Amino acid sequence: MPTDLENSLNSIIFVYHKCSLEKGNYQALYGDLKKLLATECPQYSKKKDADSWFKELDINSDGASNFQEFLIL
Repeated sequence: MPTDLENSLNSIIFVYHKCSLEKGNYQALYGDLKKLLATECPQYSKKKDADSWFKELDINSDGASNFQEFLIL
């Protein structure tokens, strides 16, 4: 039986992959971060808009947020 932490991590991975696949790239979020924040993290959108979050998360400046960058959220 998975622990609470394992369930939480699995949920994060599932949501990331679900949103990243909308543009066909399992490994990166492009314009999907705004939708993800609106549907999965609405409280985060109250702190900063999606563009601000994206600029902060896109550490390598490649125009996408990979899973490692996404975890910073």
